[in-house]
Amino acid sequence: MANRNFWFVTRPLRDPQYHADGLRALKKATNNFSQPWKGNRVLHRKYEQYLVDAGMKQDHISRDGSGGRTWAAMLKTYNYVYEDQQGVLRPTKVAKAILNRFKVPENIRKQVLTLQIPNSYFLSPAFKPKYAPGYRIQPVIFLIRLANSQKLNKYITKDEIILFAMTAKRDDELDQQIDKILEYRNSDQDTKAEIEHRIFSENGDITRIDSRKDFSKYTDVATTFTILCRFTEYAVQDHSTGGLKGIDNSAKWDEFEKFCLRYPFNRRIDTDPLYYTLNAGLDVDTYKVQYAGDAKPASRTKKRIIKAQLLLKDYPQPEDLPLQELIAILSKEFIATQAKQIATDVKARKFKSSSDSFVDAYLNESDNLEFERKTARVLQGFGLNVELHPTPTTKFNNSNENIDILADACGEKIILVDTKNYAENFNLSAAFRNIMANSYLAGYKGFNGMNPNYYCYVTANTNSNINNLLKINELAKKHNNLNVHGMMISASALYWLLNYCSEQNVPEEERIFMFIKLFKDTSYESFVDVAEALGIEL
Repeated sequence: MANRNFWFVTRPLRDPQYHADGLRALKKATNNFSQPWKGNRVLHRKYEQYLVDAGMKQDHISRDGSGGRTWAAMLKTYNYVYEDQQGVLRPTKVAKAILNRFKVPENIRKQVLTLQIPNSYFLSPAFKPKYAPGYRIQPVIFLIRLANSQKLNKYITKDEIILFAMTAKRDDELDQQIDKILEYRNSDQDTKAEIEHRIFSENGDITRIDSRKDFSKYTDVATTFTILCRFTEYAVQDHSTGGLKGIDNSAKWDEFEKFCLRYPFNRRIDTDPLYYTLNAGLDVDTYKVQYAGDAKPASRTKKRIIKAQLLLKDYPQPEDLPLQELIAILSKEFIATQAKQIATDVKARKFKSSSDSFVDAYLNESDNLEFERKTARVLQGFGLNVELHPTPTTKFNNSNENIDILADACGEKIILVDTKNYAENFNLSAAFRNIMANSYLAGYKGFNGMNPNYYCYVTANTNSNINNLLKINELAKKHNNLNVHGMMISASALYWLLNYCSEQNVPEEERIFMFIKLFKDTSYESFVDVAEALGIEL
């Protein structure tokens, strides 16, 4: 199946003002979001009936409930609901706010503007065909910027939306697409036809000579996006072209720019789709601004920030480092006074000091040793003392390998950390179970006068076979009289817990306590799992 190369959005009803009605009908059909949705055709049909009763749908109920699933897909697309591990649809905070009739237009506007490709629904198995690789775009915001471009005389036609907006993959393509639109506008009819044919051909979709038929395939989607933009009030309908026109209201445009600064492309989608959904599904009043300042930095300041981010890219949360350590790192390329000032700004969180480089590198690390080092730095962020490959206290038959990381909490509790940088799922097999119980835990008994208390596997991706954690505990008790508890945790979940602690200014001693609390002989693949275990409300 070919990939999508044109924007698409699920649209059982185009106008977003009816999102609230769809949510209310879903709440009623699922008995307040308590009944399993996955595979429940009876419930899907029931939801359809409630939509019909609310006037949201034609009086026709599909045989298999497909109409209800389409509406649910739309609500997932805008991060109003998500499907939990039991297959139950759960409302996000923004959905709860809307259902409580709290700032309904403002909350719907936020979800429309922050719609992005990719999002959790677009990455899910239910969404087919998938988008082509390389998408990192907020389509509604992108289209609003095109409609308000002075270079385009503050308008864009429906044909231009289809050809040049709906084929854009990244937010940074704006100037490039504007140039293409201008070239198209200034061309004669034959040249325009060639451009149209080339775009439809290159995007691997349809190659008929009659380009009007090609356009017709995307007209409905383009109309939907114009309605979405119109709803935000940052663009207006252009009745003459079927497209959009910009607005002539400087105060409202300043409001739009501030919104874009506050809600950039949400990169959590790259590392933890479920956590992304809950974060993107925050209501307008819950959403926390991580860093101060609304105005765009001056170009010189922006260059300094970029350089500082590059110097700090190997540290998961630079703002948590001691001031003198920050100064030392920044002094590699800044003069002393600048390094001190930037370090002070980092500590005061005046700009986003940690570039996305660390989390990108950590979760896509090809070097196993570097994966260990990065894991050690994340653990240090919790206030743990770490040591890579420490020498065991006892060797059995000279066959013991050193544990990847040994961490101690305030010199009192020992945690053994085995990193598993597997490209796919890590399975805690019987062999790995025996190595942990009979080699690592036994080998570090009496280390610095202490015994191991906890052990964990930090995995690059998913993990399985948690039953062997309890068996490790049994073997450690039986053979070495050790009382231990373990866990498996994905690198993503571990990183986002540290990120949460940093954002919320959690003190170091409390971070250690939070980390220790996770050793419940279970597995954590998403930060959402971690938050649930710790009682953190997302």
